[in-house]
Amino acid sequence: MGQLPTALPETIGAADRLLRSACPPDARHQAGDLLLALAAVECHVSSGGPALMLPALLRDLVIITTRLAGQTWLDANADSAAAFTALHASVRPPPLPELDHILAGLLSDRFGLPWGPRQLQAS
Repeated sequence: MGQLPTALPETIGAADRLLRSACPPDARHQAGDLLLALAAVECHVSSGGPALMLPALLRDLVIITTRLAGQTWLDANADSAAAFTALHASVRPPPLPELDHILAGLLSDRFGLPWGPRQLQAS
């Protein structure tokens, strides 16, 4: 069976690696929540296309990722998390490839996950 195209492949890979990691159970549970939200986005994109993406679905990704990273960590790493924290104030989310890169980068920084195209292919 061929692999379906994905709208947020880097973030899916990062959340999956986190779910399978030795991180605390609470973080793994939140990674599962993130994967469910990502599945909703993927379903929406595959049926309606990225141009018809509901902003509320993308907002959910930001909220869940914030909980997963933790506000304390975000505050302590304000410089490296600036692109992510800017999402909270934006009226319109960035294009999906940019959002994917921001979310995956944040998860990688926060949890020390391998990240990038080479790690995605090896997963």
